[in-house]
Formats: sequence, C-alpha cells, structure tokens
Amino acid sequence: MADDDDDSETGSLLFTYVAPFVGVLLIAIGIGGAVPGGYALIQDELRDCDEPTIAVESPERVAELVDDGGPRVATLSFAELSPAERTAFTEALDAPRGEAHVYGSFPNRPAFENGTVVTYEGSRYYATIVAENTCFRAPALGFPLGLFAIGLGTVAVLTPPAYRKLVALERQAGENERSE
Repeated sequence: MADDDDDSETGSLLFTYVAPFVGVLLIAIGIGGAVPGGYALIQDELRDCDEPTIAVESPERVAELVDDGGPRVATLSFAELSPAERTAFTEALDAPRGEAHVYGSFPNRPAFENGTVVTYEGSRYYATIVAENTCFRAPALGFPLGLFAIGLGTVAVLTPPAYRKLVALERQAGENERSE
C-alpha cells in the first residue's frame, strides 16, 4: 500500500511539475531555433541581403575630403564601372541620402571599400561603401528543429491536464457503472 502511495506521488510530481517545466524549456529552445532559422530562410527574399550600400558625395565634398592634402584614393572614370556599379552610382546621385545598393557584379569593390573618386560628366564625386548588409547565417535545420521542439514542448505542457481529465472521466464512468 505504501508503494502505491509513493508511485502515485511520483506520478503526480512528474505530471504536475516536471512535464510542464520540460515543456516550457522545449518551447523556449524551439523559439530560439525557429526564429533565426525562419529568418535565414526568408532573408534571400529581402533585396538587401549581401548587397553592399554605397554613398556618393557631391563634388564640393570631394574637395573637402580628398584635396588640400587629404588621403590619396583611387580615381575611376564612370566608364570603368560595371553596369551594376553604374546603376548604383546614378541611383545614389538621385537619392536624397546619396546612397544606393549595388545589385550584381562589383569588380571595383576594393576601390570603393577604401573610398574612391569617380569622374562622371566632368565632375568628381567621392564614393565609398557605407554598409555591407551581410546575410544572417543560421544552421539549415534550425527552423524545422525549432518547430519540432515547440510542438513537443506544447505536448509536454498539455499532457498533465489531459491526463487529469482522462482520469476524472474514468472515475466518473466507474462511479456510473457502480450506481447502475
């Protein structure tokens, strides 16, 4: 009889505290894996992933930055730029903030990383990379394993109330059989 009480207390302790605690831990771990894993899956759809941003400064700013004993930087003509670099350069000239993304081939990247003067329509512009926009790297199985952990945790949290409900139904059925 004492063993039955010990087993009942152990089962009660397991279903009352341990299973929901483990379930909550699994849900937390699952969220930690699913959110970055899910973002890693959709980030390719976001246009700026791994596409650097360049900024183009006005000809007046070139004089302040490079002339008058400033640092020596590479000079490129607009014709030397790749089509993607040209597009980004002209978009940056038209943009209110003077910035644009380079979508595509970026062969003059080292020059832009150090800052460069680009000659365009007789004027000199200072251009440089202002943001790398690197993609977030996450393990490939982060999202599915995170979802699995969330599901398993949810089952662990919901098992004790379901178990208690089944026991109550079983007792009620037994009482109904005895009363008949």
